[in-house]
Amino acid sequence: MKNKPHLFLLLFFISLSAFSQQKELDSILTHITTLSDSTIVDTGSKKVEELFVKKEYDLGLVYANKLLKISEKIGYDNGIGKCYNQIGNIYTRKDKLIKATTNYNKAEIHFKKTNSLQGLALVNNNKSCVEQNLGNLEKSITYLLKSNKYSILINDTLNLSRTYNNIANSYALLGNFKPAKEYYKKSIFIKEKYNLPKIGTSLNNLALLHFNEKMIDSAKSYVTTALATCKKNNNIRSASFSYEILAKIALGKNDYELAKKHYDSSMIAGIKSKCNQSVINSKQQLGYIAMLTKNYKEAEKMLTLSRESLEKINIPSLLLTNYKYSAKLDSTRGKHASAFEWQKKYQKLSDKNSLVQTNQKITQAENRFKAEMEQLKLIDEQEKREQKSKEKLFKYQLYNYITLGVLLFVSICLFLIIKTRKQRKRYIKQLNESNQVKNKLFSIISHDLKNEIHGLNGSLNLLKNNSLSPVELQEIIPLLANRTHQTSIMLTNLLNWSKSQMKELNAKPTSFDITEVISSKFAFFNPKAKQKRIKLINELVPTHVYADKDMFSIVSQNLMANAIKFCNPGDSITLFSKVKGDNYQICFKDTGIGIDPANVDKLFAEDTFTTNGTNQETGTGLGLRICKELIDLNKGDIEVESKPGEGSTFYITLPMAS
Repeated sequence: MKNKPHLFLLLFFISLSAFSQQKELDSILTHITTLSDSTIVDTGSKKVEELFVKKEYDLGLVYANKLLKISEKIGYDNGIGKCYNQIGNIYTRKDKLIKATTNYNKAEIHFKKTNSLQGLALVNNNKSCVEQNLGNLEKSITYLLKSNKYSILINDTLNLSRTYNNIANSYALLGNFKPAKEYYKKSIFIKEKYNLPKIGTSLNNLALLHFNEKMIDSAKSYVTTALATCKKNNNIRSASFSYEILAKIALGKNDYELAKKHYDSSMIAGIKSKCNQSVINSKQQLGYIAMLTKNYKEAEKMLTLSRESLEKINIPSLLLTNYKYSAKLDSTRGKHASAFEWQKKYQKLSDKNSLVQTNQKITQAENRFKAEMEQLKLIDEQEKREQKSKEKLFKYQLYNYITLGVLLFVSICLFLIIKTRKQRKRYIKQLNESNQVKNKLFSIISHDLKNEIHGLNGSLNLLKNNSLSPVELQEIIPLLANRTHQTSIMLTNLLNWSKSQMKELNAKPTSFDITEVISSKFAFFNPKAKQKRIKLINELVPTHVYADKDMFSIVSQNLMANAIKFCNPGDSITLFSKVKGDNYQICFKDTGIGIDPANVDKLFAEDTFTTNGTNQETGTGLGLRICKELIDLNKGDIEVESKPGEGSTFYITLPMAS
């Protein structure tokens, strides 16, 4: 009875404080009339936040709704977002998760309108809490990752470190340890870089993950660092957890003295930080160690002390462990009846705990179902509103469509007339280009190709009539092979040139080793090179490019044929490659007669350019032009360096194979 006056006095001051805050908020709200008063809205929002912190949820909800209406009236989107977020927070605390989610979604819409990255980070973090409460850990992680994305953009390192830690916690609960460890490390990195609090907590979590995976050395390394950090930052609660992990490691190695020492330290730190759970757990584990070391009296004392505390604060997991240890202790001492009683208590509590967990899962499932149904209901309502809006718009759109239809008909007629004229011009241009290609093709066929074929025909007739002596036969065979070789290259170039003019050439890139192609080309050109006494040198190492293999084959054939054509006896042709950024550069270097500087720019030009070789070999002038077109199709490049009398080097650049 003596305490009643004090109680009444306390209630009086609390009600006076609440009344004072209401009066202050009412005063703030009456001064908001235009968008320029947005700073006053923010002040009011902070006052509502104070009510939330004081757990005055009903009063906070009243004023949050008042502030919301005013924010909507003046068109302050950021304020609307803040109000919806605060209302969502209140509903979360009142365990009305469906309403909370609805308000968070509305807050997100308005934060997006103003591009408030801080607001978006905050609301996604809050949505993750709702999903955690509903048991949707995967969905919770998704929202945390979105929150992280916005925190990175605004460089909110404190929120970033927290969300990384929360993501890691969620992955750990899901049993997905690999990403959990990655996110703990990210959280630790940011905390260390910016000297943020609770580094030791994340280090402890990381150590515990490694311990659970039997990675004892890694666990010990992390927890030792955690303990040093906690001591440095005076984080006694986390230090208690560090000692507990160290004790578990020692216990796993049957080092009971060291385990006892760490549990004693954990208990002392728990008492200092007022962490009852840590104190109780330490006492319980000390009792277990005493039992293992056959100090049964001490074991019974510590287990009794921890059990008395557990029965007051009700932590089922620790109490189950206590019953299990007590049963084992009495069984070891031969007190089988007492041990059986502890087993019965263990089973009864275990069944009760399982029932509670089952009920929680059922409740979570029901809440998820309700949330999904509410979401479907909102979608249905939205669709109905949209349908009504469509019906209203339809009448106006119908008149507009009729007007637009007439205008469109006239526009189409004009467009078709203009299009027909343009098409006719384009067809005439294409026809002229085709005629030019045809004329060029016929010119080459009638002149260059005809000469080669006539030469082959004459040589073959001599062979046919057996009118050649053995010496003449030996002389004509290399000439015949050379003419056949030249004709083959000429036909290949003509075919590819005509295709390129008709836009029919398409690259089909694959990953391949160029040494395979070059080896076959060396075998092909070796007789020709020997005939001219030219040395072929292959310094290529396995080089994988990403290009059309057939096109590269044509390019390499043309470049090698060109090099042989312009080399004298005793000259050499060397092939090698080198890395150039993300590409390979393949080099065709010869020591031949070189190219006149005045002719270098003509090599890859539209107009064909050709000169005779050192043995008066002829050509169409299409070879290098085809090379450039084929390399361009493969997103590569072709260049040339040359000095008259010293030789030429052609560089082909092609993308590396990934």
